[in-house]
Amino acid sequence: MELLRAKATRTRVSEVIYIGLNALLPLALLALVRLFDPPYLAVVLVLLSKWRIFALRPRFWWANIKANLVDVLVGLSTVGLLYLASNTLWLQIAITLLYGVWLLVIKPKSGAHAIMLQAGIAEFVSITVLFHFYRLPEIIVLIGCWLIGYMCARHVISNYEEPYIELLPALWGLFVTQLGWLCYRWTNVYNVGLPIILPQIALILLVVGFCTARMYHANKHQRMTPQMLRGTVIFGAALLTVILVFSPWDATI
Repeated sequence: MELLRAKATRTRVSEVIYIGLNALLPLALLALVRLFDPPYLAVVLVLLSKWRIFALRPRFWWANIKANLVDVLVGLSTVGLLYLASNTLWLQIAITLLYGVWLLVIKPKSGAHAIMLQAGIAEFVSITVLFHFYRLPEIIVLIGCWLIGYMCARHVISNYEEPYIELLPALWGLFVTQLGWLCYRWTNVYNVGLPIILPQIALILLVVGFCTARMYHANKHQRMTPQMLRGTVIFGAALLTVILVFSPWDATI
């Protein structure tokens, strides 16, 4: 009995430490971004925060790396967003708080819909940050698009018994790359009055990704009906129409 109590106490202490470190990480990133330009130390801190990947035996490292790719994407994207908002302290604080919500509320969840939400957030913020650095060579942007698409799709598909667990994410990455190639040459953005502009490609991927994930989930659970398929397609097409029609096609960067 004493052994069980001691083990329970250690577990609670470990949880408190884990929560405390996750709460401090966003604050540390904010401080590093504000103190150093460019924020290389903040990037290093995000990578070091994933040290638990290598806490197990080496044969588990690759599996752990793939399981944590989406979290790394969000962390690196947070550094990018903080850097882009360097001259707007209140926006940096808001981004810091949102990253805290990611670490403490969203990331720990493991349900199917939560995993889709995690992948959607990761893809949206990563693509947004990537297309802010539009002066990067085209090949770098396209490789980044493929990696982001692959990582996020694999995060979703790994939750299912899928025989094509590598092929389907690679195909989604190819779709993101093709769309990225088009949008790299015609970068359409929305200025919402903030230092961080919203690239059109991020919204398109959010809509298409949501509809694709919804149909994939329904098909895996044998809930796909003609009515659901028709409704999802119409919903996605309507949103894409709104995005395309109300885009400032005369505004490019």
